[in-house]
Amino acid sequence: MKIELKPILTRGKIVQVNDTAVKVDIQGRLGVVTVPRRWVFTDVFLEQGQKVEFYFSYLQVLPEGRQNPVHKAGA
Repeated sequence: MKIELKPILTRGKIVQVNDTAVKVDIQGRLGVVTVPRRWVFTDVFLEQGQKVEFYFSYLQVLPEGRQNPVHKAGA
């Protein structure tokens, strides 16, 4: 199946923070996502209850045999 992926700005609230990850409850009862702390860009100390924004899109499964393209910095 081939669809056009359009990332959309999504909001949520931090529900858990630990040494390695941040867990976010996505607004609109769309679920929960947990990401590594290194993906969160901020100068503010992270804590439960803070509101966040991020771009979200659908996941697309690659067909068998198709390699995921590697993007190199500066390439």
